[in-house]
Amino acid sequence: MRRLTTIVMVPALGLALGLAPGLAFAAPDQLPANQAGPAAIPDGTIGKAGAALHDVAKLQEKYQGKMDSASPEQKQGLSEQANAEAVQAIQSHGLSVQEYSTVVRTAQNDPRIKQRLLDAAKQGD
Repeated sequence: MRRLTTIVMVPALGLALGLAPGLAFAAPDQLPANQAGPAAIPDGTIGKAGAALHDVAKLQEKYQGKMDSASPEQKQGLSEQANAEAVQAIQSHGLSVQEYSTVVRTAQNDPRIKQRLLDAAKQGD
């Protein structure tokens, strides 16, 4: 479960979007490498990833306070619950976790994709 949490939470929160600080549980180097150029990401995919990013950031906000005050045993359970909800949020927008992670990772390295993703995420407000 911890690896999946890394894939879901680190990309969502590693962009320094100003949406919320990260719940990162492991290093971003475990994320899938970006193999596509910026032009290869269609607007529809950016829109879906932005909507998913918005939802995952809201989940992070929801769980951050709980994690801060939880015991180690509770943190494990909260982490698993947050991860399951994040996966569900991503999939509810028609993306796999890998697709979502690839878009977000690409945005971390490309300011144009980052801005498109931010714009899409802000539409969820």
